Amino acid sequence: MAGCFCSLGRIFINLKSQIPVKLETLNYKSLFLDTEFTGLHQRTSLISLAIVADTGEYFYAEFNDYDRAAITPWLRENVLDNLLLASGMPLPSDGTVLEGHRIQIAAGIKDWLEQLLRKYGPEKFRFWADVPHYDWVLFCELFGGSLNLPDYIDFMAMDLATWLYSKGTDPHTPRVAMAGNPDFGGMKQHNALYDALVSKEIYAKLIKDEPGTA
Repeated sequence: MAGCFCSLGRIFINLKSQIPVKLETLNYKSLFLDTEFTGLHQRTSLISLAIVADTGEYFYAEFNDYDRAAITPWLRENVLDNLLLASGMPLPSDGTVLEGHRIQIAAGIKDWLEQLLRKYGPEKFRFWADVPHYDWVLFCELFGGSLNLPDYIDFMAMDLATWLYSKGTDPHTPRVAMAGNPDFGGMKQHNALYDALVSKEIYAKLIKDEPGTA
């Protein structure tokens, strides 16, 4: 089976390199998601969340109902100490910012997305994230699971790491360096907004090299 999988992987990559693929079909609008949460386990809970649109608008939220008993010294130093609202750090312009519990933040996300719908009129939003196994499940859970997502959200999240792999790039390559070591107003890695902005930068670099795209 392993040999079969590798062969299929090579076929996919070879076809991908020869057939122009336009990723932005059906009037999708790309959004970039990142979350910070209380650990890589089944009972994890959201600490913060950011969504950045391909046109630059962003939504950033910090949760006040995460499991504080699950906070480790690493999380305190690398995540809690980098929360923008809690630290009073200035935020970039053109954003919607919210602090609250899960229900409030889910409602805020819907309001923000519906503003983008009215402004740009896409058929659906396509979410991108970097290794989104936890991010996407936690995001969908805000709406009661993927079957309860609003109709304008595609239930499939796209993975930047898989795209990097398909293009022959080691998916373990540090993302900040790949994005060109950007300075987003003093924010640091492991802040959800910073990491979502980094994902947007990497996407922009990848999409420029994609056959059949502008």
